[in-house]
Amino acid sequence: MSSTTIPGSAASEGSLYVIPATDPEKKRLVTQYALKKRIYGWTSAVPRSVNVSSLSNVLDVAAGTCVWTIDFTNIPEVRARLKVNDHHNTTHTNPVRLYACDIETKFFPDKNLIDQLGITTFQHDVTKPFPADMLGKFDIVQISFLLLCLTEQGWTNALANCRQVLKPDGILMLNEADPVLYSTDFPPPPEDAPSHDLTASLSIQGWLGNANRIYAAFSVENGFIPDLTFRLPGMLAAAGFSIIDTHRAAAPSGKLCRTIAGGDLAEFEEFSVENLEFIFEHFAAVLMAKGKLQTPDGKKVTTQEALDAMVAEVKEGIRSEGALSLGRYIVARKDGE
Repeated sequence: MSSTTIPGSAASEGSLYVIPATDPEKKRLVTQYALKKRIYGWTSAVPRSVNVSSLSNVLDVAAGTCVWTIDFTNIPEVRARLKVNDHHNTTHTNPVRLYACDIETKFFPDKNLIDQLGITTFQHDVTKPFPADMLGKFDIVQISFLLLCLTEQGWTNALANCRQVLKPDGILMLNEADPVLYSTDFPPPPEDAPSHDLTASLSIQGWLGNANRIYAAFSVENGFIPDLTFRLPGMLAAAGFSIIDTHRAAAPSGKLCRTIAGGDLAEFEEFSVENLEFIFEHFAAVLMAKGKLQTPDGKKVTTQEALDAMVAEVKEGIRSEGALSLGRYIVARKDGE
């Protein structure tokens, strides 16, 4: 099966990819995926609640580098049933067929790897309906890290469109996070809290307040959902899904990689700092260009020197003290028609 491309559109009002599609960004996305798996304690591409023996047609939405799809093929039962070039490896009658789409195809891996694994790739904006021949086709649809890509209307459309391409009782798997940072002195809200206290997060003095004046403020300014991990369960219910498994985790950055989860994330310490620095530099520049970059006390940042100092303070704070952000995975089943 060779890769295919279905003509797609540029970013819509509900779907925006805000970081340039460069080779460093590809590497960042791959490492970010490895960190996410470690945080959740996964040993494969799916949590234990997902029964891969029942899966045949698989769709990775907003696939980026296809890192999840590629990792999915490493599951022994999937590898044994993988369908490539209209052939599959065993006598199984239910071969696994892989599909991956994204609004931006520049992240996709080399064609040789796509063909080797039999991945059908195509360009698609998840806020738009999928092609008619895909309706009711898939056993599982996977979405990850669209927290800074979709507006609330974008999410409403995306969930509806994913539901349409799932078979009855099909599985939607989501991995998302919130663009709000915490520390040991300013901890995340409890599991049963209704949301983040954005006012407090944006006004806290020091590097942490500066971080949220970039990260959380960018989300708010662009109409994204800063408390996505809190709201997704309700949004899924409204879209016609029932949650069968979910877990919230606090993702550490910087120094806290050495202490959270018994230090199991120590190897990601430097990446976690550089990852956020990259994000902050880009987002801060966008906010300043719009006249929207501010310090925690509400003063506008208007010069490159002040922006650089702000980002440098955030980086040093994350490196020396460490930061926490909230993530959540959800496995949901399509309700009956």
